[in-house]
Amino acid sequence: MDASTFKGSIVALACWRAAPAGLHQTQLAVCQVFMNRAKEGWFSGDLYENCAAFLAEEAVDVFPDPRDPQFGQLLSKLESVTSGLVTDKTGGAMYFLHREAVPEKLAGVVTTTIGNMVFFK
Repeated sequence: MDASTFKGSIVALACWRAAPAGLHQTQLAVCQVFMNRAKEGWFSGDLYENCAAFLAEEAVDVFPDPRDPQFGQLLSKLESVTSGLVTDKTGGAMYFLHREAVPEKLAGVVTTTIGNMVFFK
């Protein structure tokens, strides 16, 4: 394994952990949020560092089942998102919350809802 593969696996894990029961489209949208944060200079503008920081905050000890078809779809499409081939479907979102966790008064503007996640900035 090389450093690039390792970093890609951390990005995939962070996207999956943000929406473990979600569709791969939701997980890919989470990846776009991490990319938006990196573009804005969060964690030195590094996608890997943004994902690693998210994983450190969550401190959840669960991992995806590699046989899960949604996780397989995430892995097969992740590079298209991280390379910029796929347009940002989050509308430039910097944050995301599970739909049931969105407060009545959200400090931000909702940009879209994808699956069970609300994206906002």
